[in-house]
Amino acid sequence: MCTRTIKINDTLIEQVRPIFPDDEALQAWLEQQLEAALIQVATEKRLVPPCSYTDEEMYAIVKQRLQSLEDGTAKLVDGDEVFAQIQSRYGFKA
Repeated sequence: MCTRTIKINDTLIEQVRPIFPDDEALQAWLEQQLEAALIQVATEKRLVPPCSYTDEEMYAIVKQRLQSLEDGTAKLVDGDEVFAQIQSRYGFKA
């Protein structure tokens, strides 16, 4: 477990404090709520691929790249540069 400091509006805390038998119960409830929210965010993040294009967007990208190959204007990008861009854009090493 890690410990984080968060700020919560005092007025809101005072409004809900009577619902809980003691501060430990309030603390446990807050931790459960935050954990549930973090799990939801983590789950949603995994559902969206790091690079998601519509079919139309992908078609346009491929068409442009093929055209640059046919025109002779395509440039070779060094593999290290590609991997650096992947890490920078999507946050993981390829």
